[in-house]
Amino acid sequence: MIYKKKTIKILEDLIFNTKWLLIPFYLILAMALAVYTYFDVKEFIEYIFRLGHIDKESAMLTFVELIDITMIANLGKMIITGSYNSFISKAHGVEGENVSSGMLKVKMATSLVGVTAIGLLSKSIDVHKVEWDTLYKLAFVHGVFLFSAIVLSVVDFLHLKSETYEVQKVIYSSNGHESKDQLSDKHVSET
Repeated sequence: MIYKKKTIKILEDLIFNTKWLLIPFYLILAMALAVYTYFDVKEFIEYIFRLGHIDKESAMLTFVELIDITMIANLGKMIITGSYNSFISKAHGVEGENVSSGMLKVKMATSLVGVTAIGLLSKSIDVHKVEWDTLYKLAFVHGVFLFSAIVLSVVDFLHLKSETYEVQKVIYSSNGHESKDQLSDKHVSET
């Protein structure tokens, strides 16, 4: 019996410590974010040097592209820190970085909505150079991400409501009261 408990404990430790295998993935994503930052800075420097030779429309298009790059970088940062928080350690001590996995999914989905909106906006700035078929496809993709974000938000809201209900039920019953479920069961059995 003791041998079986030790074996189970070893297996559990092995399984639950596989979380540490995720750290190289987060480090690779952080390095990729650094490379992405390099290209963002490079593009901005090139933009500064062209300043005297561009028109207002080109400036607006470059600005929208820089916003798009920033939103994608934000998405990468959210995935790195949020995944670390969800799957490795919630006790990292960094304020403002503790998000639930449900909230992380909602944030990622809304970021994707923002990225697709910027992509659609950048293509529609010069609508005469873009095929309508391309705009329809971009609008469809944007709509799919928007719908997904709404569904994830509703699911996360329902999950939080059910957790709140369970906590209230435990608190109510720990105060020496019968829970609402027990009261309703007693009412049904009496009738």
